[in-house]
Amino acid sequence: MKNRIRAAERHLLKADPVLAQVMERHGPCTLMADPRPHFHTLVWAIINQQLSVKAAQSIERRLLERFGCELFQPEHFHRVQERSLKRCGLSGAKVRYIREMSRRVRSGELDLAQLDTLDDEQVAQCLMELPGIGRWTADMVLMFALGRLDVLPVGDLALRKSIRLHYRLPEDADYESYLEVAERWRPYRTIASWYYWAAVD
Repeated sequence: MKNRIRAAERHLLKADPVLAQVMERHGPCTLMADPRPHFHTLVWAIINQQLSVKAAQSIERRLLERFGCELFQPEHFHRVQERSLKRCGLSGAKVRYIREMSRRVRSGELDLAQLDTLDDEQVAQCLMELPGIGRWTADMVLMFALGRLDVLPVGDLALRKSIRLHYRLPEDADYESYLEVAERWRPYRTIASWYYWAAVD
């Protein structure tokens, strides 16, 4: 994976001078430097839905402290009462989403290891069959658990803001405008997205 990311960086430096400046400021991409298991990443993505990075990190930290571990496991959400999860900051809806996903993993209905064998669109469709999982959450899993290199999570507000500012797009630019900018990054739109997130941190 590290060699593939270095190849992506070389490609992007040549493909887009605007992105090249961002890359020079932020140094090597660290995506997948410390990958987490698929289940943990999926829970992390659900926690992060519609929250600031800081708020999501706080909830994740409280949950891990509550469980006394470093990685989420399906049994954690089976054993702990809903009110305990809510006290850590999870909404009732997110508790339901995570518990149902955990149940399907425990029962064998959902085989997260199988995701490695599917293409990007198949992964997204599989995950979006779960309650509470939309395209953004599926994109996060593709990028941060599976290391897929050509994902553009155009539904992400922070990413759109960063792209808009760097390319001087109008505030009311439609998704097509962002997709058009990102065409020059193929087949490494994941890596470009990582840099534009870094630019707004």
